[in-house]
Amino acid sequence: MIAAPPHLFPASNSHVIKAGTQFHRVHDQRFTSCSFNPGKGRPSRFAPLFLGSKPIPTQYLATDYECAVHETVFHDVPIDEPVKTVGVDNIKPLSHSVVELKRDLPLVPLFAPDLAKWGLSRADLIDTTAVHYAITAQWALAIHQSRRDAEGLIWTSKRCDPQQALLLFGDRVAEDDLAAVSKVHIYSDVGEMRQVLAFADRVDITLVL
Repeated sequence: MIAAPPHLFPASNSHVIKAGTQFHRVHDQRFTSCSFNPGKGRPSRFAPLFLGSKPIPTQYLATDYECAVHETVFHDVPIDEPVKTVGVDNIKPLSHSVVELKRDLPLVPLFAPDLAKWGLSRADLIDTTAVHYAITAQWALAIHQSRRDAEGLIWTSKRCDPQQALLLFGDRVAEDDLAAVSKVHIYSDVGEMRQVLAFADRVDITLVL
């Protein structure tokens, strides 16, 4: 089990994502394509984050649609179960958005060589399960506090490699730094649902009513 981050956090590497790069989001359709989570909702690997009692808004992104689906809709499906299912009701509230960066974003990378710099492996931070989220979120907060220039994190998805996932810090990245390219209600769109079904079939997940 990974330990809490050290009080004197070690130096970290940098990874810059260029303006014009597009990313995918699967999110509650009630919110805009570029909106940040204000610190509510269920715990995830690197969120929610709080400075004292003040939440740091966050936003997850993925490098393609399949990765975004795996990091949300399929995220809690145990891959070692003989029968894997996802209820369609979990998809009905969701939209698929594509957003584009309007400026360069400096991020802290959590790829294998960058983790090795800290004496860690993917198993310590990225491949952990939900029972470790309280500690992995502490690492995200420690990175946020130790790198005032960093505007988020980037890593290789646990569920959909070699695609990448990102977490943006909403106290450093504004909604206006992102441009909404598209937003589609997944369940109402035949093309979107066909893609989700294909993603599910690839990992032998059955969508159930």
